[in-house]
Amino acid sequence: VIGLVRALRSTLPVHGISINAVAPAATMTNLLPMDLARPLMAAGLPVSDAHMVGLAVVYSAVAKQQRFVEPYGKDDGVEKQGRWNGRTILTLGEDYTEMEEPIADLRPTWFGWKNTSLTRRQQATADFREL
Repeated sequence: VIGLVRALRSTLPVHGISINAVAPAATMTNLLPMDLARPLMAAGLPVSDAHMVGLAVVYSAVAKQQRFVEPYGKDDGVEKQGRWNGRTILTLGEDYTEMEEPIADLRPTWFGWKNTSLTRRQQATADFREL
């Protein structure tokens, strides 16, 4: 799902559509009933409930962003205010963490500056979107 969000976050806004995801960690549901969640909770580990995950879904639909997660292709890289787009919320107990922006910010570190630069140039050359 995260790969789908990453692949579509640069193409859907042209059509007025945003895409986000919620990645719940251990969450009490029929797949993780209380008897299986109890050892996690006894160890002091966070466990979400469906309500918290639902709140994350709602937040991802109404949240505003100050910038792109990361520019793609011919995006000018300037701040892009508006609805959240291309973001993923990790739910961990009662905490939420948006994961995509920090990962994108660190891309030159883990992917390498040269690889990041060359990849962005490839994207710009092959970007046929009408912006």
